[in-house]
Amino acid sequence: MKKSLLALAVLGAFASAASAQSSVTLSGSLDAGVRRVGANSTASGSDWQVGGSQSGYNNFTISGREDLGGGMNAFFVMNHRFRINDGVPNSAGTTFWRNIWVGLGGGFGDVRLGRILMPLQDMNGGFDPFLTGTVGSTHTGGITATIRANNAIYYRSPSLGGLTVHAAIAAGEGQLQAETANNVGSQAPTSLMNKERPIGFNVRYAAGPLAVGVAYDRNTADYKTTGLYGSYDFGAFKLLGQYEKGDSNNAAGTALEDMTAMSISMTAPFGPVLMRAGYVRFDSDVANRDASKFGFGGDYNLSKRTNLYATIGKSTGNRLTTAQKKAAFDLGVTHRF
Repeated sequence: MKKSLLALAVLGAFASAASAQSSVTLSGSLDAGVRRVGANSTASGSDWQVGGSQSGYNNFTISGREDLGGGMNAFFVMNHRFRINDGVPNSAGTTFWRNIWVGLGGGFGDVRLGRILMPLQDMNGGFDPFLTGTVGSTHTGGITATIRANNAIYYRSPSLGGLTVHAAIAAGEGQLQAETANNVGSQAPTSLMNKERPIGFNVRYAAGPLAVGVAYDRNTADYKTTGLYGSYDFGAFKLLGQYEKGDSNNAAGTALEDMTAMSISMTAPFGPVLMRAGYVRFDSDVANRDASKFGFGGDYNLSKRTNLYATIGKSTGNRLTTAQKKAAFDLGVTHRF
């Protein structure tokens, strides 16, 4: 009897130790296709490219989590983005440019420290039917809201009946100008970089078919952006909307403007096919600096992890170049692992 109890105690100790060990996971995705974009977008000046078409879809993530007991856990994420056509990292050779953090979680939510996607940008991509990928994307882009911040502290609350709150602050130095830019030439000017600590928050409610949220961001140049987002899934289709208002400029600081960006879009499933369509418009209080875009496309799901896609995008507006106004097309395949 004593031997049996001793054996059970030893097995229990081993089981407890095993449950506390870290679990490390490798995940990511690969995307490749052919696309037609504006002239002079590549080194050769060609309209056509072969490579990844979806934003961030060529990447891998190393992540891990450890149970600390008492409802606490420790976790980390190391996310690397690269170009599939030549394997080069997407940002000046930086290995884990996309996201890298370590954090602690529990009943209070979780706290993360590192290089992190800020709260407004963390929210708004989920309300673009193209998930910020492909040439059809009608993403509002965040005006000049910080995309990813270096030296950041990020808090995420637990869900309270579908209500969550995210808040973040980052160091006032070492931020990247490219992390304040979007797809219509808005960004913080060089002269104002590293002026303020980037801060941001979002509040979101998601329950059943409804999701709504608000967000705020102040970037390192003291430019502010606010956003309102919503979606409703009717079953036969899902309707999505984005509205953002904020300060904008160019790299030289010579085009100070107040800008609004708004989009209306939808997705509709038809068996293995998911159709996507959207319209986005950018309005400026400065003359001759407006733009709009229409996107349409669809995915054909070969499995839960692999899909084919084809999209088109057409932009217009007097703030765009002739090349940017050309119709864009893409056709490709994405595999997630």
